Amino acid sequence: MKTKLNIYLADDHNIVAQGLASIFRQIPEVGEIEIFQNGKNLFDACLIKQPDVVFLDIEMPVWDGRKTLVELKKRFPDLRCNMLSMNNEKAIIDDCISKGASGYLSKDCTLEELHEAIIKENEIYFSKEVLKHLSGYGKTKGEQQFVLNEPLTEREVEVLTLLCDGLSPKEIADKMYLSPRTVETHKTAIMQKFDVNSVGKLISVAIKNKIVK
Repeated sequence: MKTKLNIYLADDHNIVAQGLASIFRQIPEVGEIEIFQNGKNLFDACLIKQPDVVFLDIEMPVWDGRKTLVELKKRFPDLRCNMLSMNNEKAIIDDCISKGASGYLSKDCTLEELHEAIIKENEIYFSKEVLKHLSGYGKTKGEQQFVLNEPLTEREVEVLTLLCDGLSPKEIADKMYLSPRTVETHKTAIMQKFDVNSVGKLISVAIKNKIVK
């Protein structure tokens, strides 16, 4: 009898995580399922016992999905890491795949799509909703070119670049030898200039419009 696959899932919304876990349990190939509230906790657990497949939310505290993906692929190059998110922006999807993701699925994906993502081993898997965005069906007609409310300062560009690399404000503060409060001030100013209300949206817009490389 073939050994069942152990799944690690990181999502800071407990109701969503429990719902996904209940769906995973309906898949015959799935064995144990472990749930974590952030990417750092999942990564630490992998150091103790490596799972067969990982599913990561994009936006989480401590380590977000992209930061976790990067760290996991450094330590476990062959680990299959799938992204699960309601953020289906092509720029974010492309960025995750370039960082080594094995798949990208919308959180409203079906049981069949989760099943496919788990058993696919040698190709990148996208749920149908994600494929719509990759092929352009999700775009609105006549999208206007993005324009910042005000130009970014040199220091703000540095902070934004590190945010897009998946670093937390505390990690940015350590790397730039600044206080966490100063980094938070820069982050707030950047979000105001982008006219966004979440870091996830900020990163998405910055990458999509090539404001950072």
